[in-house]
Amino acid sequence: MKWLLSSILILSLLLSGCKKKSLVADPDVVDDGGFETPKGWGVYNTSNSKIADNQINALSIDNDNVKWVGTAKGLTRMEGSNWMVFDIQNSPLPSSYITSVLTENNGVVWIGTDKGLAKYHDQKWTVYKKDNSSLPDERISCMTYDSVRKITWIATANGLVSIDEQNNWRAYDELGDEAIYDMEVDRNGTLWLGTFNHFAFKGRIRKFDGNGWTTFKLDELGYRSAFPYSLAIDKQNQVLVALTGTAEKSVIRFNSTIWYEVAGPEMARGLNVIAIDNDRIWVGGFDLYQFGDKNGAVLSSPDTDSPIKCMAIDRKGSKWLGTIYGGLVVYRD
Repeated sequence: MKWLLSSILILSLLLSGCKKKSLVADPDVVDDGGFETPKGWGVYNTSNSKIADNQINALSIDNDNVKWVGTAKGLTRMEGSNWMVFDIQNSPLPSSYITSVLTENNGVVWIGTDKGLAKYHDQKWTVYKKDNSSLPDERISCMTYDSVRKITWIATANGLVSIDEQNNWRAYDELGDEAIYDMEVDRNGTLWLGTFNHFAFKGRIRKFDGNGWTTFKLDELGYRSAFPYSLAIDKQNQVLVALTGTAEKSVIRFNSTIWYEVAGPEMARGLNVIAIDNDRIWVGGFDLYQFGDKNGAVLSSPDTDSPIKCMAIDRKGSKWLGTIYGGLVVYRD
């Protein structure tokens, strides 16, 4: 279903008009915090850089401002002018098709693929499959880290597991047939999940506080057939969720009591990913949108018409946007 929606978005954009051209990013210059870089738009693709592929599935930026880019043909590590590509030819990765990337405060990098999970730390690899772990499925959908309890959460195509600092694994079967689209952990250590039951065709937001589960049904909130594609936690420790559907393009927030809708630009379409930059709410879809105001900014990359699939914001506030077929885009404001 998610791929079907993405195909519809791509077709719509291909039918749209051309955009003006901007200066293409220097493939050997990536903002690593050590020097000033030009403001505006830039793009890194297979034509002008060493990036593994133009289909960007996942993004994460570590404490050293290193960008880890998961593509359909491998993992690209970007540190200033130093680029490295990891794939099944030169690393123990179980697959070159990267589905999720997670960087933790201790320097650990987790890489989810369609054929298993990999852990990279201090230049050492550990690979987890069903036969050597508690993974319920080797297709990894998303991951997040609980810095309070020091727990890594791994969502697969068929269930959820947690891994603690002592490498103890625990599986959770409370979600049944629900697909997990995204997860985030708030500053209290509470896990939030966006899920969708494809049989009932209903979306839900799940909350796990370590002891029990709370479920919020999107249809009961007035959002029928809405996909909770992406979650984020703001400075007030409130969860925000980007909803997408046939007629849905909303961002909702939970203030610990009720859910309410966040204002956004009327032109917003195809919402895929949400990220927080201080008090600003950025949502990637057909373009890059700023929510929080009905007159919020609508920003279009002049270098690609591809929809935005994933997003990460670095310590300088630059927005790194992974696109479906247009490579890695960066916007520096």
